Amino acid sequence: MKSSPLARNQGFLSYNALIGLAIVAVLLLVVVFSAFKYQTIEGNQAGVMETWDKGVLPEAYGPKTYWLNRWTENLHAYDMSGQVFVINSQTNNKAQQGRQLDVLEVKSADAQRVHFDITLQWHRSIENLAKMHRQYRDDVEERLIRPTLLKVVSFRATIKPAIELYAGLSLVQLQKDIEGELKDPNGALYQDGVRVDSFVIDRTEFPDVKYVENIEARQRALIAQSRFEAEQKSNQAEADAARIKALKDQYEQVVKADTEAKRMVINQQAESDKATIQTKADALNAVTKQEAESKKIVLQADADAKKQVALSESAKQAEINRATGIEAVGKAEAEANRLKLTSFSAPGSENYVRVEVSKQFAAGLNNIRFFPSNATYNTIASDFDKGLSLLVGGTGGTTPTVTAPVAK
Repeated sequence: MKSSPLARNQGFLSYNALIGLAIVAVLLLVVVFSAFKYQTIEGNQAGVMETWDKGVLPEAYGPKTYWLNRWTENLHAYDMSGQVFVINSQTNNKAQQGRQLDVLEVKSADAQRVHFDITLQWHRSIENLAKMHRQYRDDVEERLIRPTLLKVVSFRATIKPAIELYAGLSLVQLQKDIEGELKDPNGALYQDGVRVDSFVIDRTEFPDVKYVENIEARQRALIAQSRFEAEQKSNQAEADAARIKALKDQYEQVVKADTEAKRMVINQQAESDKATIQTKADALNAVTKQEAESKKIVLQADADAKKQVALSESAKQAEINRATGIEAVGKAEAEANRLKLTSFSAPGSENYVRVEVSKQFAAGLNNIRFFPSNATYNTIASDFDKGLSLLVGGTGGTTPTVTAPVAK
């Protein structure tokens, strides 16, 4: 089956459209890659961006990959790790930068030529990276570091005599002074973004050989003098040690004797004080005992007196009580007699009186053993009744006749 011309034309058109799209895409890619690029800032680097419209941007770009406009943006990468700058007369070293075969020559205070081999370790400051880029670009060593080193080292070295630049503590102090000035926050290096890590004077060299010989001779003389002085000091020290030892022994003997004498005096004083204290204690004890006995006697006498007073008070109270009792008994007896006598005067009491008196009379008769010869119980009773009647105011009654027994 054959396809129609219309179908063939449609297929041709779709194929051409695909080709056109592909061409457009390629053209777009060409335009994109021709207009943009990418750049990677490594881990030890930092970047400074330049643009057509803004110039150098102040911010530093850290490690990463950036897409840039090829026509309007340019990113400059700088090594931020430690750098080594040298000025010396040694062989080339790829790890070092600077003039390695060009020594630093200065004149000392006494007009001697001195060559210095120096090494400076430094790194870029990320805060001042844009400023350093604007002023020095990639030529910071020759345009900033070297001139500053020449200035500082020359100034510091020319004020010292050559002997102090040869070796020793003075050379070490010179190195410290130079390093301190290079690290000064107000110095040129710090202000322009160079941070000094260390400064070292590797060596010093004097082109004048005779002067070096003189220096070495002076050094040897100084060494010999130092040794001689050291020996003298050693001998003097030994002599001083012996003298000090003798003085020490003498002093120890004196101190020992003085200590022994003081000890004896102290012991004697202690014994004397002990005896005095014992005597005072015995006397005080005797006085205390006497006072105690005296107080005991006084207390006993006071107790006896209080006892006698108490006994007297007790006897007095007993007598008072006894008198009170006698008084009460007397009053009671008197009151009883009064009542008894009162009862005798009461109406109808004469019978009671007669009976009582008769009882007493009968009791009295029992005690009589002898009667008169003419007396009988009847006569006695009759007379007693008459007297009793007269006593109580009665008329007398009839008394039964009783024959009294006659005494034989």
